[in-house]
Amino acid sequence: MFNSNVVKGMKISMKKLFTIEKDTSIKVSSQITNFLEPTHVYFPITKDCPLKHKKVKKGEILYTIDNVLIKSSVSGTITKILNISGNNFLEITNNYKEEDFYEGKNELTRTGLYGNVKENFAKNSSFSNDMFEGKKILVLNGIEDEPYVASRTFLHIYEAEALLEMLDCLGNIFQIPVLKIFVKETDRESIEAFLKYNGMYENIQLEILPDYYMLGNEFVLRKYAKLGEETVILHTEDVYEMYNQSIRMRSNDVIFLTVTGDMIENPQVFRVKIGTKFTELLPYIKQKNGKSAIYLNGLLKRETCDINTLILSKKTRAVFFMKPLNLKKMPCISCGKCNLVCPVEENPYRALKDKNYKPKNCISCGLCDYICPSNILVSESWKEK
Repeated sequence: MFNSNVVKGMKISMKKLFTIEKDTSIKVSSQITNFLEPTHVYFPITKDCPLKHKKVKKGEILYTIDNVLIKSSVSGTITKILNISGNNFLEITNNYKEEDFYEGKNELTRTGLYGNVKENFAKNSSFSNDMFEGKKILVLNGIEDEPYVASRTFLHIYEAEALLEMLDCLGNIFQIPVLKIFVKETDRESIEAFLKYNGMYENIQLEILPDYYMLGNEFVLRKYAKLGEETVILHTEDVYEMYNQSIRMRSNDVIFLTVTGDMIENPQVFRVKIGTKFTELLPYIKQKNGKSAIYLNGLLKRETCDINTLILSKKTRAVFFMKPLNLKKMPCISCGKCNLVCPVEENPYRALKDKNYKPKNCISCGLCDYICPSNILVSESWKEK
């Protein structure tokens, strides 16, 4: 059975971590909305990428960019290359046949599957055996830091067994004695999803951590849980990608996308094809009357986006429709709160005042902006340097 522990009261060799107060006007749906038939999908492309096919199958390799294999998420026809917001994208028109490049496996037993993983890793530029050789602890980091984002939680709900099997596989073939899953105590759905398999994976520990912001960041998590170089940490999405490529022997062509905010009447989580234009989802989203500010992936970092040109990728996790804040920026009062909340012990105040100083360890958490009583976007002071 799972070894399930609530991890509290640890001595933190860093500044105090904080819990972000939730806004009750922002809701997240507990239901999934499947949108798996986009009319077109789009993938980033460079001028020197060779195009060998006009017709493609789902999962077929199109080309490589920066050592990353670009695979089609649908079957269809390559239509054209077009420029979107200054970047070139390959357009594929969906034929809705879901013709699959995947040809199946001869060996379906656990022993047979596990035996091929090392070989499959060697063929895949995204992962390597060196990541795991000689490690003592393997951690699946399932922590979701951003309030109101449920994308990772839904991946746990739908694919808990796959994630557990991949962890078990990695532990076996690389002889890693300690396997752990970290989730937050507020993420009840993820906890329940993993506990459904209680008794099947006795070598995997489920550890439940407090709801501190930025624990999901590897740097912060390592310091908080005192994890040294003998520990390898993988996000949920990394483990799931490994499972698809090394055990299922196919690419993952969908993401879970949270769409919410105080200007949305029907917040929901979409299961959607990679490469889909966000505008194709708009008919399913009920916006409230009035102008909305659109933010990408989280509210604390305040990364704005244009939903008319947004192409959904593996890095797209959430889109927020929010009432414009219209906060009046005031002069800095030198309160030092930005320094107090920095989880990596940087000096945001100095960066704000000294044009020659730029924090080296900034993890773009947005806490210095969030806490500022003068409504100053403190982090912008060194992004512009």
